[in-house]
Amino acid sequence: MTLCIKYIASILLVISALATMAQDSLQIEVKDSLQVSLVDTVNIAVIDSLELIPNDSIGDQANFHVYISVDYGKLIITAAQFDTRYELNLGVQFAKNLRATADFGYAKLAPPNAIENGTYASFGNYYRIGLDYMLNIAPKTYLSFGGMYALSNFKDEGTVETVSEVWPSLNQSFTRNGFTSTWAEFVISSEAPVLNRDSGFFNNLYWGVKFRLRFLIDKPRPENFDVYAIPGYGRTFNNTVPAANLFIMYKF
Repeated sequence: MTLCIKYIASILLVISALATMAQDSLQIEVKDSLQVSLVDTVNIAVIDSLELIPNDSIGDQANFHVYISVDYGKLIITAAQFDTRYELNLGVQFAKNLRATADFGYAKLAPPNAIENGTYASFGNYYRIGLDYMLNIAPKTYLSFGGMYALSNFKDEGTVETVSEVWPSLNQSFTRNGFTSTWAEFVISSEAPVLNRDSGFFNNLYWGVKFRLRFLIDKPRPENFDVYAIPGYGRTFNNTVPAANLFIMYKF
């Protein structure tokens, strides 16, 4: 009887040990399965979220803008009746740092003393196209470097008066049409917001200044009198002419 009790107790101890081992094994398997499941779930969630972000489309939208600006410096000159000048500028930003530009202007120039004993004026339209490289130097503040090619279609007119005590006085006038001139420009410009606003009309309203260095490529060479001024270029006394423009611009 005692021996049977010992065998039964031994069997019970073995069964208890096996049950304990089975429980530990089950816990390990459950932990492992949970860990694998969690890791897989996180990986799948991260992959899905990354796949749903349209990086290219967001970048393209952020880098495309249209700019329209007016040279108010020329409007001040026109109001002061020194010359008659108007200029409109258009820009299209098609990449993060690149902007295509186009200008259209009209000018009537009457440089004093162009003809020592007479008067002179030239008037006509001019056009410029070019490309800017934009640098963001501060929040909503840009510095740009670029080049432009320009063309002007214009005409000029003038009078020449010769007074003599011996011979009859001579008064001659001329008008010449169909002139064309071309030049290139190196342009540095800066632009900043008029008011620092996060929304509304003034959020996209900028003002700035452009510094131009113009290089004359071709100009008319009439026989009687030289061309003294070209609309959009200025006086022709030098083949390299500096200039500055003040502009106000709206960004779409």
